[in-house]
Amino acid sequence: MGRPERRERWESAFAPSRLAMAGVALSAALLFQPSLVGRAVMLACAAAAAWLSGRRLSPLTTVLVMAGIVAANLVVPIGRKLGSIGPFAITEIALADGLRKAVTFEALMFISKACLGPGLRLPGRFGAFFAEALRGYDRILERKASIRLDGFLKSIDEILVSVYYGTETGEDSAGDRYSTSKSAIRRGDIALALAVAAAYLPLFIG
Repeated sequence: MGRPERRERWESAFAPSRLAMAGVALSAALLFQPSLVGRAVMLACAAAAAWLSGRRLSPLTTVLVMAGIVAANLVVPIGRKLGSIGPFAITEIALADGLRKAVTFEALMFISKACLGPGLRLPGRFGAFFAEALRGYDRILERKASIRLDGFLKSIDEILVSVYYGTETGEDSAGDRYSTSKSAIRRGDIALALAVAAAYLPLFIG
């Protein structure tokens, strides 16, 4: 199944507002998760959800970002020395803290990819601006592959112009693509409730 098909199935399975609320609840559970293992499990589940949602994922970027966070944390050595890489000392507390921060950051990124989409509607002007920003962000990501090194600036300009005029003309509006009854209960709502319950379970039995 290709990425567009995965995205279509994901968007038809979940109401945008309920998916966003589940994302907030899962993010809170992640931040209160006491163990690194628990956070790593949530990272893996969030990455799988982001993939199922049809979002573009880059394993290399994820690894590089996590490595950068851990390396930045090791600059200040804290705790028992475990080893060294050149002039840098690897210490126990600094390493554990860096891993916790890296896993948490990437898990939050994947949760946002899976749970926030252009179909989300918030009240007021800010809500309209937020939805429009998400739609623009999605369009930019969709055309990212068309960026060329030769004529780099021209490629970026073409993408931004197409996104701007697509927004101005109301192309692919959220109201047309995601119009659903707010009171309708979907099967996806049960899945969201189970996911949130599973995320909070370690907080009560730990």
